[in-house]
Amino acid sequence: MVEAAQRDSTLRLTVSDDGAGGADPQGSGLAGLAQRIRIVDGHMEISSPPGGPTRIRVDLPLRA
Repeated sequence: MVEAAQRDSTLRLTVSDDGAGGADPQGSGLAGLAQRIRIVDGHMEISSPPGGPTRIRVDLPLRA
């Protein structure tokens, strides 16, 4: 599932699945994504307990 919402000057994106969980935030794909998000002053949270589900939430500042 993918959700997007704007609140004030922030865009929040949430991606979740019903998989087995256990995503590694330090893995090259997620670490690279987190780095790109930080470059634009954004924030990423990952929740992926064993057994699932995995949920990634990204907050990005909106600039005019």
